[in-house]
Amino acid sequence: MIRLSFVMIALILTGCSSWPAAGDNPYSPPKTDQWHELEHHDFELQILATRGAKSCLPGQYQTLENLYSKARQEAKAGFADDADITLLQYQTQFAKIQQQMDWLEYHTLCLNPHYSEVELRDKFLVLMKIDNQFAFNRTQLLPDYQQALRRAASILKRQNHWHLQLTGFTDTLGTESYNDDLGMRRADTVKRFLIEQGVEPKQIAIFSAGERVSFEDPASRTERLSNRKVEAVVLVEHHTRSQHRVYSLQDWHAVRESL
Repeated sequence: MIRLSFVMIALILTGCSSWPAAGDNPYSPPKTDQWHELEHHDFELQILATRGAKSCLPGQYQTLENLYSKARQEAKAGFADDADITLLQYQTQFAKIQQQMDWLEYHTLCLNPHYSEVELRDKFLVLMKIDNQFAFNRTQLLPDYQQALRRAASILKRQNHWHLQLTGFTDTLGTESYNDDLGMRRADTVKRFLIEQGVEPKQIAIFSAGERVSFEDPASRTERLSNRKVEAVVLVEHHTRSQHRVYSLQDWHAVRESL
């Protein structure tokens, strides 16, 4: 009996020795790609709120927010597979609420399009001005710039009356003719990336300023880096916006099933 008790105590102690220490996370850290996807969805929620989804579709928006929070908690805890499943549910709900918002924007007085459009344009231009866009003598988009452009594209492709002018810039190293070409290729790279994200090609025009307006201290690497960029200008053609019949929100239940 004494020997049996000794064996049981030894087994218990052996089992306990494999437990994680206090404060340790026994699960794997969040996947980088999954975390970037969550950051993008967080930005999507901000855009929906700007468009008025919180007030016009409060129930649907709350459901979307809950799914996002759940996916974020699962990813943070290391449950990557569970987070992937929740993100699929989020994407389904997001597509549904986005379609509903499209209808509301054009057929009701629920939103204030002038205010929301100004706010969206400001947010869009901030994203287009992110630092560290290109490496020296390169046209490839740096990772943080790619992420900002994805977010910018999610705004631009919903504003089909916006026209975007992209101008490529370079530092002062190299010949003027070479830098003119490099600036154009950088602008074209940004255009092609936005198109890949769903933006209409006809919304974007590209130009090059090369090195012509780049003034920098030859000893300053920071100034040279800041000149390797593509600047964006948004032209809004309000007169091209078509007129739509305006409904009351009371009509919403009559069309919800068709969306």
